[in-house]
Formats: sequence, structure tokens, C-alpha cells
Amino acid sequence: MGWGRGTVERGRRIFSGLAGRGSMIKRILVLLLLAGTLSASEVLQVASLNPIATDLARQIGGDAVVVIELMKPGQDPHVYAPSPSDLKAAEDAVLILAMGKGLETYLDGLRETLPQGQAIVEIGKMIPSLRIDAEKALFACCPTHSHGAADPHWWHSVRNMKRAAKLLADAFAKAQPPQADAFRKRAKDYESRLDSLDAWAKQEIGRIPLTHRHLTTAHAAFNYFCEDFRFKPVPILGLSTLDQPRPGQMRMVMDTLRQENVEVVFPENGANPGVLETVAKEAGIRVGGVLLAGSPLPEAPTFEAMFRHNVETLVAALAPSGEGK
Repeated sequence: MGWGRGTVERGRRIFSGLAGRGSMIKRILVLLLLAGTLSASEVLQVASLNPIATDLARQIGGDAVVVIELMKPGQDPHVYAPSPSDLKAAEDAVLILAMGKGLETYLDGLRETLPQGQAIVEIGKMIPSLRIDAEKALFACCPTHSHGAADPHWWHSVRNMKRAAKLLADAFAKAQPPQADAFRKRAKDYESRLDSLDAWAKQEIGRIPLTHRHLTTAHAAFNYFCEDFRFKPVPILGLSTLDQPRPGQMRMVMDTLRQENVEVVFPENGANPGVLETVAKEAGIRVGGVLLAGSPLPEAPTFEAMFRHNVETLVAALAPSGEGK
């Protein structure tokens, strides 16, 4: 008799907890635990450089994939880079999952160090990009994300997450052909859940008048979300949470807030709160709830939970009185 799904999930959590400090023997023991459902040769090992990629891999892979979680929920993807212990933990992974579009600036160097048989999958590589244009001066925060660069925050779109599910299912199928049908079925099931999530979001955001749909943050992370739901993005800094105001930028920000009649600014987990609080005080506007930009919360480490949190936060702050309840 095979192990139940609960046992498999416990094994997966144990495996993730051993990353970076567990011995090879311990990791083999966990794989043997999972092998009660699948043979060892059918269990695909992947390493993840982002919590959203971790969640997506678990949704698509199910019991046939063990995810070595390198970057943890709550960490900043603009700051994180894999340590030697992370790379040691990932040495048996067949695939290393990255978000792509330039988010992980260390990827080229990492790729040069990979052993034969290990490959990086840039999940966002084939997803349509929003580009930074010359008119959006606030967005060009650094050479990496300057004029013409792709905005790397593609996961704030349900449509893009559906695309990512298909792409990752194909990558898993190529790496583990016997499980190809199962991967693609799980991807379709996940896409169906995302359709329901999108329908819910449209209904909730429908409470916010178009004239109130200004998404003002310190970190320009929500352009894909804004495009999907007809918000106007007004970032205070730029694309990186490490960015600081440039000379003259704050004056331009204040002018923009007044011209656009912005009512609320939203802090983000990991962004610079001091700048945002100063802007709100000087402009005489409210500070809304915290948005999740680069990573979900450790206690709810899924894209769906992250997306719901952000929608609920926006509706609570921007819907007319009584509509966001």
C-alpha cells in the first residue's frame, strides 16, 4: 500500500527544511519516503529561486516533484542571491526554477557554474513583457531596469500565471516523460482555479470606480496587475526595492499625486516605508494596507493567497464607504 498524500506532503516539507544543512543520506531517506507512492526514478527534483515558482512547481508537480526551496517566502527577490549552501542543497536538482525577465540578475553567472545535466528554467521568459518606455521616468531606477527593459514582475497577472502553468508543465514533462500527462492535467486543474480567482477579483475590483483606480506604491511592481484591472500605476521610487529617490524626483512625485488626485498610497512588504510615509504626510493623503509585491507571506506561501490579499487590500482602501466591506 502506498503512502497517503499527507505523508507525501510531510516528506516534502522535511526535504525543504533539510535544504542547506541536510546530508545526502537524509535527503535520500526523504526520497524513499516519497517512493511509497512513486518509484524513486519517477520523482523529479527541482530547486526554486523564488517562492512563487516554488508554489507553482508544487501545484503542477504534485507528488511527482520534490521542490528544494532556496529563496523563502518573505525574502526580497531584488536582494536574494543563492549562497554556497543553497547551491549545495540544489546539487541533485534536475531543474532550477527562476522567474526570469531579468529579476534574478545573477542567472548568467549561475548558469556558467551548473554541472552537466542541470538546467535553469526561466518561467517568465516566454510570457509577454511590459516594457519600460522613455515617458515613464519614474520606472527607470537602474541600468538593469532602464528604458526598454522588461518589467520582471509578471506574476501579478492571473493570465500570466496561467501561461506559466502551461510552460512549467511542459518543462516538467520534458524532464520526466512518464509523468507528462499528470503534469498537464494538474496544470489544467490549476488554470481552472485561476479562472475562478480572476472572476472573483473582477467582481471585487468592480466596486472601485475607475476614477479611484490609482495604485500608488514605493516600488513599481504592479504594472501587470494595473493593465489587467485598469489601474493607473504611480510608483514613488522605481523597479527595485533598493532604489532611493533621485534629485528632483520627489518634487515630480508630489506634482503627479496632486495632478492625478491620488487618495491613498500603499506600502509593500520589503519596500522603503520611510519615503512613502513622508510622501503621504506632505501630500495629505492616506496610507493603505500593505501589499505583497515580491513574495507571499510565510504563513500563506501561495500565489492565490498573495493575489487575494492584494485585491482585498485595494478594495478596502479604494472602494466607496461600505463597498469594501
